Amino acid sequence: MEPSVTMTGTAVAVDSVTQLKIAHGLVSEHFDPDEPLTRAALHLIDCAADVVGQLPAGDLDAAREALGSARAAVISATYAVRRIHDFPRTEQE
Repeated sequence: MEPSVTMTGTAVAVDSVTQLKIAHGLVSEHFDPDEPLTRAALHLIDCAADVVGQLPAGDLDAAREALGSARAAVISATYAVRRIHDFPRTEQE
């Protein structure tokens, strides 16, 4: 059985920001940063890191507001991916 770990909201936020920065580095390293989808992914990672870093520890309302913004960003990114994915097809028609 694994021991339980108690972390403060601030420690979790710092750890999450660190993980997002690592993710940013990996995406930059493994994908062409000039590609539109890569730029979009990097921008979303940057936005997430900014929001997580600014969340006050234990503020549920701020976390819910950030979650709403994140959902909107994912919807926008999904639309962009579909648009870019369909772009070559529409040019060929």
